[in-house]
Amino acid sequence: MRITSGIYKGRVLKTPKVEATRPTSGLVRETLFNILAHDIPEARVLDLFAGSGSVGLEALSRGAKHATFVEKARPALACLRENIATLGVAEETAVLPYPVERVLTELSRADESFDIIFLDPPFADVEAYARTLAAVSENDLLAPDGILVAQHDARLPLPEEAGRLKRFRLQKIGDNALSMYQVG
Repeated sequence: MRITSGIYKGRVLKTPKVEATRPTSGLVRETLFNILAHDIPEARVLDLFAGSGSVGLEALSRGAKHATFVEKARPALACLRENIATLGVAEETAVLPYPVERVLTELSRADESFDIIFLDPPFADVEAYARTLAAVSENDLLAPDGILVAQHDARLPLPEEAGRLKRFRLQKIGDNALSMYQVG
C-alpha cells in the first residue's frame, strides 16, 4: 500500500497480515481525500480502528497538523508504529493502544476535539458503528464544522442521525461506502 498524494506520495506503508484488518484501499482513500481536500490543511485528525494508519498518515501527507491513532490489535499496532517511524512523523502523531470506547471517554475528559474523525471498524462488527457514532456524539469530540467519516460496507445502512450527528453525504465506491456526518 502506498501514500497516494502529498509530501509522502509514493511512500510504501506496511500492512498487518491478519484477517481482522482490512486496509483502506487506495481508491477509497483517494475518493475520501478528494472530498475533504479543503478540510485537511492544519486539521487535527482522529483515526479510529486505525490498522496500519493509512488514513491518518495520508492526512498528514496532505497537510494535516496532527493525527491521533487508536488501535488495540497488536499486529496492526506494530505496523502502525513502524509506518510512523518510516515516515518520520512521530512529532505529529499520538498512538493510543486501547479500545476505542475507552479512548473516546478519555479524550473527552481531556477536552480534546478533532476536525476530522475517521471510523473504520471491522465490517462484520455492525454494533461498533452504532456504539462509536454515539460515543463521539456524547463525548462532544467533533470540532465545530468538523466531519466524521465512517467507511462501511455499501450494503450496510448506517443511520441518518446518531445523537447530535447528522449524515450529510453518502458516497459509494464499489462495495465500500463513506457516510459523512457533522454536528447538526
